Amino acid sequence: MKINMPVTQRELELNSTHQLVSKTDLKGRITFVNRDFIDISGFNEDELIGQSHNIVRHPDMPSEAFQDLWSTVKSGKPWIGIVKNRCKNGDHYWVEAVVTPIKENETVSGYISVRKKASREQIEGALNYHRYLKEHHSWLEGVMTKVNNFKRNFSLKARIVCIFLTVALTCFSLGINGLYGIQYSNERLSTVYNDRVVPLQQLKIVADMYAVNIVDTSHKVRNGNISWTQAEQNVDDAIKAVDKNWQAYTNTYLVAEEKELIAEAKPLFTQANLATARLKEILKARDQALITEFTVNQLYPAIEPLSEKISQLTLLQLDIAAKEFNQAQENYVFKRNVNILFILLGLLITGFLGWQLYHAIMPRIRMAIEYLMASAQGEDHDSVLRTGHRDEMTDVMDAYRALKTRIDFDYTDTLAGVDRIKSALDNASIPVTVGNENNKLIYMNKAGFALWEKMSANIEKLHPGFEVDKLIGGTLGKYIENEEDRASYVAELKGSKVLNTTMAGRHLRLTFNPVHNSEGQYLGRMIQWDDRTEELAAEQSIARLIDQTVAGDLTSRIDATQYPDGFLKEISGGMNKLLEAVIGPLNMAANYVDNLSKGVIPVEINQEYKGDFNIIKNNLNACGVAIKSLVADGNLLAQAAEAGNLTSRADASKHLGEYRKVIEGLNATLDAIVDPLNMAANSVEDIARGDIPEQITSRYNGDFNKIKDNLNTCFSSINALVADAQLLADAAREGRVTVRANADRHQGDYRKIVNGMNETLEMIVSPIVTVQQSVETINTAAKEIAQGNADLSRRTEDQAASLEKTAASMEELSSTVKQNADNAKQANQLASAASGVAVKGGVAVSAVVNTMAQINESAKKIEDIISVIDGIAFQTNILALNAAVEAARAGEQGRGFAVVAGEVRNLAQRSASAAKEIKELITNSVNKTAEGTKQVETAGETMQEIVSSVKRVSDIIGEISAASQEQSAGIEQVNEAIMKMDDVTQQNTALVEEAAAAAESMMEQADELMNA
Repeated sequence: MKINMPVTQRELELNSTHQLVSKTDLKGRITFVNRDFIDISGFNEDELIGQSHNIVRHPDMPSEAFQDLWSTVKSGKPWIGIVKNRCKNGDHYWVEAVVTPIKENETVSGYISVRKKASREQIEGALNYHRYLKEHHSWLEGVMTKVNNFKRNFSLKARIVCIFLTVALTCFSLGINGLYGIQYSNERLSTVYNDRVVPLQQLKIVADMYAVNIVDTSHKVRNGNISWTQAEQNVDDAIKAVDKNWQAYTNTYLVAEEKELIAEAKPLFTQANLATARLKEILKARDQALITEFTVNQLYPAIEPLSEKISQLTLLQLDIAAKEFNQAQENYVFKRNVNILFILLGLLITGFLGWQLYHAIMPRIRMAIEYLMASAQGEDHDSVLRTGHRDEMTDVMDAYRALKTRIDFDYTDTLAGVDRIKSALDNASIPVTVGNENNKLIYMNKAGFALWEKMSANIEKLHPGFEVDKLIGGTLGKYIENEEDRASYVAELKGSKVLNTTMAGRHLRLTFNPVHNSEGQYLGRMIQWDDRTEELAAEQSIARLIDQTVAGDLTSRIDATQYPDGFLKEISGGMNKLLEAVIGPLNMAANYVDNLSKGVIPVEINQEYKGDFNIIKNNLNACGVAIKSLVADGNLLAQAAEAGNLTSRADASKHLGEYRKVIEGLNATLDAIVDPLNMAANSVEDIARGDIPEQITSRYNGDFNKIKDNLNTCFSSINALVADAQLLADAAREGRVTVRANADRHQGDYRKIVNGMNETLEMIVSPIVTVQQSVETINTAAKEIAQGNADLSRRTEDQAASLEKTAASMEELSSTVKQNADNAKQANQLASAASGVAVKGGVAVSAVVNTMAQINESAKKIEDIISVIDGIAFQTNILALNAAVEAARAGEQGRGFAVVAGEVRNLAQRSASAAKEIKELITNSVNKTAEGTKQVETAGETMQEIVSSVKRVSDIIGEISAASQEQSAGIEQVNEAIMKMDDVTQQNTALVEEAAAAAESMMEQADELMNA
């Protein structure tokens, strides 16, 4: 802006019809202004062309606004803003300016600026913004301004990227957290299995080896159930198994309490191993009597403390496993809550960004649709509303506004040119018609309508109902009276020709000129209708001159002196002059038409002609202008297509005849191209939204059909990818975790996606298989417990049967002892008469000897039965210990079973204690019975001295009677102990049945876990 220019602060208000247009080069120098710009600014065209555009800049406009303008247009985008411009006299006017870069060969070559009247609201907003720019602002206000500018300039691309990153980050966090949780669970499960379940099995083997392969072997070999060799082999195998499993157990991870229990168990192992070594020596010696005494009195007491210590280690494994399970549960709850937090946070952020994105796009899209629909209906808008955002949608709306402004300007400018050409043709003095390629009349000027109006009366005689107003759209040849002339009129026109004919009593000369496009295609014809009726007489008088002229003798002239003064003389003189005047224009017209026929548009004819020759010149120039306009519209469409603006169309209404058909054909060609491109764009848009379109069945030709086939192939590939994903989901839902998608069916990145899904399934399935194997181990252990319980139940039932037999034997023994006591009393009574009944005494003594032998044998059998009972109690204790081990291996579900096993073990210990007491009683009874037997034998040997020693015998019999009474009392006590043992055995049977039920329940739960 020149600072010395005047400023009046008077506003010049524009009206809605004003449209100020200017073009500038890249440096802002004006290269074109329209009439409205000149009228409003007050400058003339010479003062504006070549000047910098700031010649109309008002000093009130802040420099920041123009900085934004230049930064925008230099980036290739249109700029829209409210500008205050200065007139030459200092007045000012407000405009809404649209500045659009002009591109040539993809390079900006200049700028076009179109200005319209600004509304009062827009002006007030601009003034407020200018005041804001000029005011001083604090640091905080500056920061807030930058924040607001950032929000306004936050593009749709950035919003979409933020949404994508949020979703991706959420999925990544969930994946990482889930993988960590799976890894942690796998480590905990591995720890439980390797450090707790396996040690439980090892401890069980150690306990079983002592209880089954050592203690039980000693009982079986004593009872004759197995051989001595097999017994030795069993003991050797047991020792190896104990050493192997105990060594493996102590090499695992041990907690402090385990280490303490192991330290306490070491001396117990030494004690148990010494007893086992002693058992091997006895087995080698094949000492039946010693093995019975050793098993009962030494082997079991040596092993029982170790079994108790192993039971404590087993329970410790169960407690530690329970703690590991609780820690895993707490970790699961924590990971679950973290995942829920991530999901909620991701949904919140994504929903907020999506809501903002929706409100940033959809209202403006609907507004753009309204503007486009209104434009399609031919409606106009004073301005296109703009929001405060500066994103891609703003660029679209600005581009639409720039395009609409440019189209309006081009349309107005083109329409003005067309109007000028049409006005020239309409006012031509020579009748001119233009027909299309089918000889249909599409244009007739005013002179033509006047000629046909003059002929209408005569034509109506031959063609009733003829009306001049209905000629457009019809054929004129049918009104030619001569048949040959009619045929010549409609014949193919390959070049210019002249047809002389008669119509409606008038002599006409028709001059035909073909019209071609730039490619030489025939578009129609232009005909000049020359009415020669008044000239015919003169032509006949100068026929010779014409013949000479036709013969090429243009030097001949009519001798006008031979004619008297008057019309013929004037005609003759005029013909001479005509010849002189015609030769030049004819040559000019011939050259012009010749160039047109060759597709060359001649330069404008500037030579001066007069009269009709000047009209011909003007008509030829007008014809050249019309063809140039046709070429210009063709170039306009080509440039729009190169710029990617496929919605641009040429205005066919500004052309006439075949020219219009050419433009309409170009527009139709573009429509045929745009339709398949829109189809492809819509399909890609559907895919971007996640909607896979149906197969495209519309028919296209050439490369468009290839595009359709490629799109259909793309749809099929994406559908195949979705189908494989659904296949994997259905297989996982049905539990078929080994099913994988076939990646060979896909190509490129689709194959990578399918491989990624398969690899992800592998990582997920591996820990599941590990859990399944662990569950199978638990199930196997549960089955072993069930088998052990079944065996224990069978043994308990055998024990109960043995106790019933023992009770029956004790009843017989009791009756025998009572009988012995009675006999002893009778013997005591008869001792006083022993001398008289010596023979009877001998017999009685013999009976006593036999009876005492039977008592001694029964006592030994009772002692053996008690040993069996003691062994059963020991085996029951071992089985209870094994049941506790298996319950510990079962984890939480085996706790109830562990309690039952503990009760069984307590009952077994009580049974062992009772058996020990009975054994002591039986031993005393046997000793006393042996002593009585010896006394009876002594009495039998000294039967010969019975008479002399009756008193002594009476005393001995008295002692026997007392001993028998003691025996009777002891037998009663043994009988009571056996009854108690029978009750305990019945309780043991019930508890074993409960343990079996618990084991079956644990097996069912393990099966359910395996099937889950």
